[in-house]
Amino acid sequence: MLYYFQHLNFTYIAVLSALFGSVAIVLARVLLKELRSRDMLAINFLIMAAILLLLSPGFYYFKYSPMAVLLVLVIAIIDAFANYFYFKTFEKSEASLAAPALSLAPVFTFMFGWLVLSEKVDWLSIVISLIIIVGVMFFSFNFKDWHKVGKETILPALLSSFLFGISALPAKYLLSTLHITNAPTLYMIRAALIALLSLLFFRFSIRDINLKQFRWLFVRSIFVIAQWLLLYFALTIGNTGVTVTLANITPIFVFILGIIFLREKFTYKKALAAMLILILSFII
Repeated sequence: MLYYFQHLNFTYIAVLSALFGSVAIVLARVLLKELRSRDMLAINFLIMAAILLLLSPGFYYFKYSPMAVLLVLVIAIIDAFANYFYFKTFEKSEASLAAPALSLAPVFTFMFGWLVLSEKVDWLSIVISLIIIVGVMFFSFNFKDWHKVGKETILPALLSSFLFGISALPAKYLLSTLHITNAPTLYMIRAALIALLSLLFFRFSIRDINLKQFRWLFVRSIFVIAQWLLLYFALTIGNTGVTVTLANITPIFVFILGIIFLREKFTYKKALAAMLILILSFII
């Protein structure tokens, strides 16, 4: 599968990842009105691990070594807590209030990518990436409600952004430098380990989840799998900071999908901002 993606610009793959991620975000907001973050975390990753395990004979590839096992464990631990704080953010506040803090993951990726992976990015790409990051932050935030932003919103959102930002680095190292696994295998193992960690460390209950919610969790799992597989493919062939920046333009697609499917209010200011961010995303 990677053969086909290698003929595409990694920026297109990362933007497509953001599109699938936007659907997953909308579904998460709906589900978290009735479910606890820890319950959704465990069940969602169990479902994703099961789906990928069934398909694994067609893609499985992993060269076992102490370094490989250690890096996969590091990714799983980081992402388990990143997802927990991400869901916790939506439990405690409206998405628009947490959006600026949740949009900062690429900043941490750029910073630590330069320090850890010695990645070199041209200044034009860095400037465009920063414009996109700031643009997404302002696009998502409701300035009328700025007084409602408190510790319960900022702290989990910042922790989630930081953890998601740095988790891309060991993933990039595994996929692109060591070449000891591929994107679907890495995500399958990651999903299984996060589900296990959720069961071990977070108090989890399945009793309060009904059949309808299970169905929507399954649907959301498909979109999340697509989002992360595309992200990992993009990381394999592209720059880490730029890839994470483009994968985080999800609020733009949430806005577009809301207008098309949910009949949400259209505003020219947001439409122009969304168009500008999408144009910059494709020319970076």
